[in-house]
Amino acid sequence: MNFKLISAVAIAALLASTPMSFAVDSGGGSAQVSVSDQLSTARAQIKSQKWDAAIGTLKLALDAEPNNADANNLMGYSLRKSGNLQRAEGFYLKALKLSPKHKGANEYLGELYVEIGQLDKAKQRLKVLEGICGTGCEEYKDLKSAIDKAG
Repeated sequence: MNFKLISAVAIAALLASTPMSFAVDSGGGSAQVSVSDQLSTARAQIKSQKWDAAIGTLKLALDAEPNNADANNLMGYSLRKSGNLQRAEGFYLKALKLSPKHKGANEYLGELYVEIGQLDKAKQRLKVLEGICGTGCEEYKDLKSAIDKAG
């Protein structure tokens, strides 16, 4: 028996029995990736403090879904951590416009206000968090700690 023929038949049988999905190239040189996958990638980049990479990934997510509160919040966070505080504020505010009870955006905006010395605004974010999740949630505790350290 021909070994090449047996190998080809075995490969064909394996491929036929294995569910597969292939990304289709849209002509732009990159395969389509879901916003959910982009957010997961951005979170991993943020965890590794790869701010520029996270910003690039989040830009793609926001191009696809500009009204995604989580993507806006994470973009604000990445920009703030990379030193671009003014742009960060705009993304936090958009996240909160889209989802006023977004715990992360309220916390991070409050932390931004602490960083720029606007403790009154930071305390407003703390009050909002208290209304959303009480004084026991992580976001409240983290922002309270940042405010307490600042003054």
